[in-house]
Amino acid sequence: MSDTMYDYIFEQPEALRRVFEYREEDGQTFVKQYSKVKPKRVYLIGSGSSLNAAKAAAPVMEKMLKVEVTPAASSAIPKLWEENVFLIFISQGGNSTNTVQAIQQYSRYPHIALTGMETCAVNAITDHVLIRCGEEKAGPKTKGYVSTFFLLCCLGLEAGRKSGSISEEEYQKVVFKGSQAIGRMKENIQIVCSWFEKQAEEMKKIEKCVCVGKHMGRAAALESALKLQETLLIPASGYEYEEFLHGPDMALDEKMAGLYLLPEQTDPDYERFVGLVTYHRSKSPYVYTVGGGPQFDTDKDLKIGEEDSEEWKLFSWCLPSQIMGARIPSLVGKEGKGHIIFEELDEILTIKAKKQK
Repeated sequence: MSDTMYDYIFEQPEALRRVFEYREEDGQTFVKQYSKVKPKRVYLIGSGSSLNAAKAAAPVMEKMLKVEVTPAASSAIPKLWEENVFLIFISQGGNSTNTVQAIQQYSRYPHIALTGMETCAVNAITDHVLIRCGEEKAGPKTKGYVSTFFLLCCLGLEAGRKSGSISEEEYQKVVFKGSQAIGRMKENIQIVCSWFEKQAEEMKKIEKCVCVGKHMGRAAALESALKLQETLLIPASGYEYEEFLHGPDMALDEKMAGLYLLPEQTDPDYERFVGLVTYHRSKSPYVYTVGGGPQFDTDKDLKIGEEDSEEWKLFSWCLPSQIMGARIPSLVGKEGKGHIIFEELDEILTIKAKKQK
């Protein structure tokens, strides 16, 4: 098995199937503790792709649990005024320094951790649920990101089913649609690869990028920007659509690339998205879309995720930036440079805690 980011992208469908297969078993640890607390709020705490996965999963979990679910960075947890809370700490590698410190600081609150490794700093200090994605040695996370998102959603599903906040019919409906979305992911990866090959020569020239979406598209935009930062080593930012229109849109110029995660055509803001993309394309040749209707029918416009329900569109929408991040660095002489930069910074800043023996 190879250990490149590109290879891990193709392992995502199988990783998601494992999370799906073990959802009831893995949910037991969370359900047992959650049922004792019956919290009014759940905090999802992590950094980097773990935090982005939390931001994507939060609205899905809220639907299942019928309580507020709040994502928070490990280094910026809101002051916990209320006592009736439950904390889920997330660290795929299990060695993020700030996540370890956050667990130690907030250990008096009911909590569990999600980690992708059996042996790590986080697991040494608290109970955990395993993210069944397998080891991911590449720095920019792909299969770990989608697996973390899906595991969080499954924990919400299992606890919601147990507490009665969702009916058995609702549970089965969400599970069925999730299974369908996972089943389409392998084909979608191939579709995105073909789309990328048509844009590769052009995409090599990207110097900066904005990623914009709404609802689950906003969550995908945040992770997309992070992937481009980590791999292409360029300035990239992710925005919720309306927030993008309050200042960041002023920076659009001929060098600013754009990746737009388009809402359904029935969305009240869809025509405004059409207008924004059209305007951006009048400025720059590097503007790409995912989803959308007949207004978007060029080689730059990618059609995936249209059959997925809102909860599971992330499985499709995360793919374009992943493929771009896996392929472009080797085309422009940047392959491996991100890892070198990370190692240099980790030596200075101790981003990762020392692994437990």
